[in-house]
Amino acid sequence: MTKKTIKSPIPISEFDSSYSDGGPVYSLPPECFTGEDFYNFELNAVWGHEWFCVGRANEIPKAGDYYTIDVGDDPLIIIRDRSGSVNVVSNVCQHRGMLIVEGRGNTRRLRCPLHAWVYSTSGELTSAPGLTDKNEEDFNIKDVCLPKIRTEIWEGFIFITYDENLPPLSDRLANLGEQLANYKISELRSSEPLKMEAFDWNWKIFNDECYHCSYLHGGSWGEMFPLPQCNVDETVKFNDVDKGLVAYNLISPHKDAAPTHTGSILQPPMTGLTDQEREQLSYITVAPNMFMVAMPDKVKYFIWLPKGPTESWYGVSWMYPESTLKLDTYQKNFQQEHDDLWQVMEEDLFAWKAMQKGMHSKHATRGRLTSEELVIQRLQNWLIDMYRAEEKRADAE
Repeated sequence: MTKKTIKSPIPISEFDSSYSDGGPVYSLPPECFTGEDFYNFELNAVWGHEWFCVGRANEIPKAGDYYTIDVGDDPLIIIRDRSGSVNVVSNVCQHRGMLIVEGRGNTRRLRCPLHAWVYSTSGELTSAPGLTDKNEEDFNIKDVCLPKIRTEIWEGFIFITYDENLPPLSDRLANLGEQLANYKISELRSSEPLKMEAFDWNWKIFNDECYHCSYLHGGSWGEMFPLPQCNVDETVKFNDVDKGLVAYNLISPHKDAAPTHTGSILQPPMTGLTDQEREQLSYITVAPNMFMVAMPDKVKYFIWLPKGPTESWYGVSWMYPESTLKLDTYQKNFQQEHDDLWQVMEEDLFAWKAMQKGMHSKHATRGRLTSEELVIQRLQNWLIDMYRAEEKRADAE
């Protein structure tokens, strides 16, 4: 986040034509995907004032388990403390700014490698060589701690916000949790930890829609999961734009259909799903940075984080019931589905890279969105509402 509220470098009225209110809707200005000044504005407007996902709590099951992430220029540690609570704290030592830990692991304490300042797994300073061992009268160890980020758990996902005045996450996602209750998401687990990788494009490039499915993926996905446009339902119950929830369903050609070369799921269907849930794939974006696909045999999730104006972090994980993970056939079937979908992933990576390159061109423009891009229209509305709110905060200062 930036240290002060700033106004949008793009006149806020420029976004009116990208807002869906009954008339034609156009894409966001290219500068939204390339400009450093706009990126800094957006860090405050979006990432500074909303809940966003930073991973799964069951990836750090034991006290002292941790992993690290970056949100823009802000390095963070996600760690389970001795009480069992999940904490998210700054990864910056409060002495000289050194990063404390990297990657993932398990630790009894957070020890800065530069001067051995030591913090508890809850972020409190417990030792500062040269100060605490010499009883410096003007130094109170209780005055120093790692900044702690507000954190909540929803269905096993870890969410954080920098906004202390934001309503609880439960206010935002309670209804979605009820709608997805049959998937028992909090009980699902991935066989491997989520791996975040760096890519050379703006984080908004990841925003999902299925207008491209029959074109970009016509020869890959389309051969495994036939998809006439009439089978894309963008009016599903999960949509709640005011809460940043944007969704659509793909209506399956048959029960337990999936994008594999068999045309069906390769793992057992999850127990407790309705026939309707086994006859659709539900694609749900929780803005700004989480995307879930609820399928008959699993729930996939994707998260992304800002790294810079034209850089982002991105990771994907597949979650299953414990009973599926214990099967002797699990790894073989998982690898087969992964291989079946590899071309689809390569096509997406190709498109995201090419879109970012195009945004830098002097010929980049704001194209008219189609009626088959309601997902993008809704996401733009949510984003622009965030931009407008930030502009008001800047005007009030």
